[in-house]
Amino acid sequence: MMLFDTTLSDNIVIVPPKPDAFLSHHDEFSYSNLYGQDYNDAQNQNGSAVVDCGASLASTAGTAASSDGTISSGGQDVVAAKCGGGESFDSSVFDNAAAAAASRNNSLRNSVKETTIAASANNINNDNDDASSSPITRDPRNGAFTFQVHAEYDLLLHVQKDLDKHRRAVAERKDGNNASLSDVELSNIIMRSFDEYCLRKQWMYHIGSQKGVAIGRFLRDGVENHLRTDNNISNGEVKKFICVDLGTYCGYSALVLASTLRQFLEDHPEQEKFEFHIYTTEVSTKLLNVAQSVFRLAKMEKYITPVLVKPDGEESLSRVLRERFGVAGIDFLLLDHAKHLYLDDLRDLEDASMLGAGSYVSADNVVFNRLDAYREHIHQLELGGVVESRLEEMNLEYSNNLKDGIGESYLIAYRIPCFCHICHSDDQCMCICHLSLQK
Repeated sequence: MMLFDTTLSDNIVIVPPKPDAFLSHHDEFSYSNLYGQDYNDAQNQNGSAVVDCGASLASTAGTAASSDGTISSGGQDVVAAKCGGGESFDSSVFDNAAAAAASRNNSLRNSVKETTIAASANNINNDNDDASSSPITRDPRNGAFTFQVHAEYDLLLHVQKDLDKHRRAVAERKDGNNASLSDVELSNIIMRSFDEYCLRKQWMYHIGSQKGVAIGRFLRDGVENHLRTDNNISNGEVKKFICVDLGTYCGYSALVLASTLRQFLEDHPEQEKFEFHIYTTEVSTKLLNVAQSVFRLAKMEKYITPVLVKPDGEESLSRVLRERFGVAGIDFLLLDHAKHLYLDDLRDLEDASMLGAGSYVSADNVVFNRLDAYREHIHQLELGGVVESRLEEMNLEYSNNLKDGIGESYLIAYRIPCFCHICHSDDQCMCICHLSLQK
């Protein structure tokens, strides 16, 4: 049961946590079930050792425990152990490492002071603050790729408390007059609250602020290009801008898209006819419930439609979007779901003609997870003049030395099926002669 401050007008009930029982239903995947394999696959490809025990990665402020239990200085995140599905990890494996880290870094940790997010009107809209540059002060045993049962609900409580604090501060400053926060302001507060939680308490698989800025910048490029293109304007009306976010999780990435587009409209009031909508897909009803609560807290629910997809692959992504939601084309696609599905889902959307000239595609984790097949596919399209592509390299979210990157691709032409005289295929050939262009 949650108690809310009854003096505030914007209270929204959050989904209560389920009992701490193992989630065994087919649509109730735990966080580690959904994402742990992505990390294990990446480590196997990199040839790194993974020890089978209770957690995945240890994180410390200046020292790190290696997979053999030794302590190495100068790092932040290194392989430590493999997390079991949905169960709490055995912390005993970290006792020696944590003790050593604590003794070496006691003075450093004592010097790290808790910082709070300012609620003043002067900085509440400042979405350029890079929370990822803040020090990582969480317990080493809660580092990258460790998973806690119902951490998502604990995160929601943390977000709700932050919002209550900001609303009280705004109400006091404005003497109760026009004290409500806009959807962009709420979204920025919520995303910073997510970042704070992941840096101080428990690592989670959100986009994070650094990647959020990069994706937002790429999205604004897509919107500006959309508005410049004549075939997106008919009788003075601008065709609705459609975003698809694959991998909802707790809703961070969808909030990045929604807040970026809402901020664009605030910055360009002359574009009053511009409309957008975001479809975000997830395989877990538990996680969709969490995300929907986040969207309501941000007052963004009217712009975002959660889409529950079956994990068995019986329905293709293009079919779900087209038949259930009437999506004919996608202007901006963000890939941040199960990594082994990136290429299959991209090809599915290509084959269904839902991606075309002017579409923008952003793919997270292409470096850390070594998504070579996906990147080679984009490279071949680039060689054929179908796309322009670039890679933005940065750290894995909420870590200091795990390298990652976002692949950003802009489609400049349609790929037209034709007969290939090299491999004698009439479709789906990746030979350069097959990549005919239609501007």
